Amino acid sequence: MADVTQVGREYRIEPFEVERTKMRELAQAIGDPNPIYATKDAALKEGYRDMPGPPTFPAVVMNWSRTEGDLLGDVKVNYAKILHGGEEYEYHREIHPGDILSGRTKVTRIEPKAGKSGTMYFITLETVFNDQNGEKVVTIRTTMIERA
Repeated sequence: MADVTQVGREYRIEPFEVERTKMRELAQAIGDPNPIYATKDAALKEGYRDMPGPPTFPAVVMNWSRTEGDLLGDVKVNYAKILHGGEEYEYHREIHPGDILSGRTKVTRIEPKAGKSGTMYFITLETVFNDQNGEKVVTIRTTMIERA
């Protein structure tokens, strides 16, 4: 059962250097054939300054960090009972190869709600990624649901 006292807790995300290969791998994994995610030339032809990261690229950064595992342990969530409730990406600028992204994830809300099978906990996280110059790149809001 989620520990509501963890609201406000923050986690640092270590710097991650964005590589073209990781960008291509994500586009292939999600089945996006858009050539702007495959080559710099294709991106330049479409008016980009370089290959842009696919829309959910920050998930790659999160998967390489240990933040989510630490967070779920601290919040005392039963990993086997988690549902993905939603995700929202607010881009402040595009992600490009060579960017070094680092950030912080904050537990912004843990809200219990009654359900047919018992209490469910809606856990909301906010992650902000900045680049190597301290410029804000993307804000991600994630909702996880721990079912009873």
